[in-house]
Amino acid sequence: MFYSVTFQKIIYLTAIGVIIGAIVGFTSVLGFDLDGSVFVLSMFLSILSVYATAMYAELYHIREAINQERKRR
Repeated sequence: MFYSVTFQKIIYLTAIGVIIGAIVGFTSVLGFDLDGSVFVLSMFLSILSVYATAMYAELYHIREAINQERKRR
């Protein structure tokens, strides 16, 4: 089963966000005796932060490629 590169990146980044969110969520629920809504919120926020970080990195690489192309001319 082959996916496009973009879809693979989305799945990969979502998995990273879920893992980080689960670690933070379990820590907050078990360590600080908070309720389950904190777990869901931490997973949601970690997925969003991973997506934002990935978008920033992609835009940075695009900008660097444009700057290198301008220097060649």
